[in-house]
Amino acid sequence: MHKSIIQFLFLILCCTTLSAQTVRQIKITGCKKTKISHLERFLCVHEGELLDSTNIQQDEQVLRNLNLFSDVTPIVHDTSEGYVIEYQLKEQITLLPIGNIGAAGGNFILQLGVIDYNFMGNGSVASAYYRYYDRHTFHAFLRTPYIKKSKWGYSVNLLKQSTLEPIKFFDVEDMVENTRYKYDLYSLELLARYEFAFRNYIEFGSAALYEKYAPENPEEVISPQAISINTPKFLSKISHIFERVNYFNEYRNGFSNIAYFEVSTAPELEDNIFWKFRNTTAYYKRIGKGGNLAFRLNIGISDNDFTPFPAFVLDNYLNVRGIGDRVLRGSKEVSFNAEYRQMIFEHKIGAIQIVPFVDIGALALSGRSFDTITQQRHQGIFGGLGLRVSVRKFANTILRLDLSANLRDIQHTGFGFGLGQYF
Repeated sequence: MHKSIIQFLFLILCCTTLSAQTVRQIKITGCKKTKISHLERFLCVHEGELLDSTNIQQDEQVLRNLNLFSDVTPIVHDTSEGYVIEYQLKEQITLLPIGNIGAAGGNFILQLGVIDYNFMGNGSVASAYYRYYDRHTFHAFLRTPYIKKSKWGYSVNLLKQSTLEPIKFFDVEDMVENTRYKYDLYSLELLARYEFAFRNYIEFGSAALYEKYAPENPEEVISPQAISINTPKFLSKISHIFERVNYFNEYRNGFSNIAYFEVSTAPELEDNIFWKFRNTTAYYKRIGKGGNLAFRLNIGISDNDFTPFPAFVLDNYLNVRGIGDRVLRGSKEVSFNAEYRQMIFEHKIGAIQIVPFVDIGALALSGRSFDTITQQRHQGIFGGLGLRVSVRKFANTILRLDLSANLRDIQHTGFGFGLGQYF
């Protein structure tokens, strides 16, 4: 009889002890715009489970990786009924203007718009802008990563783009003819998204295109390669995004890989099928207290039939800082970027980084052999120094300034300004 009572009391004591060690409640505070239900889908800690500090640390990093909060602080409250886990968040302003104005080479540039990185409070991105650069461009975009509680999402992209494109034609003796094309693109794109795991997902879908391009001054063009196109197209694409990068404000640590493949058809053209593949790998490593190494490798290949607008370009804003605006086009690409980001000022409101960098890029000409990628004039090697100024109250707000020079000809210098890290 006494033995049974002792066993019963011991059982009650064990249950009480286990109850005190379990997570009784999870609280998320500090959200004004973000929906709590959107954040709960990412948490590893659940009510009724035993307290695990590793899972709490993982939740803290996951919430930081959403890039919606300038600070994430987990607090454990020990109560007689169990633990209460509170995640205190400092929400960033995610509704921001898009603005750019300037003049270069006699051309006036104006861009105005708006972007929201947390549209509807569920991590969706919505943007719209108008750009004038010799001609008029309009763009609207919406990406919703999750439809309710499922792993499915979608994006819609509407674009009317009109530009003047610099084009180089190479004859059999490698003589160069420079001209400019009027280029117009009308596009409606619909993509589906499926997530295998957090930041491991595919996107796939189609786009209806209408494309027009022709020499700006046809009477001045000599090259027989110069052609005019005015045709509808249909494009299908698929991409796989795998990211294992941890974010802590301006710092990054880890790697990511994006593989992309597309096929387009133009029923009215004789050579009516075009394909393109590109793979981008990035790696980040924190060094000491204020250093951050960053590397990026792009490898691309496409259909090698000649076109004035092949898939890849050497460009100041895409792969080689300082080289110029769309200086060369090709059917194959290799580019490599390396940076070292050193923090020289850091405060809760923002930070400043100094960034020495080197960019290398090379293209194989469209319609020509792969050997053209080894020719020096089809390559770019630039290095320089950059400055980054971040404002942590606003999402994805890093002002970027880069000064660069051709490492083969130091007299050839370049200047770049933009928003966000270069990669």
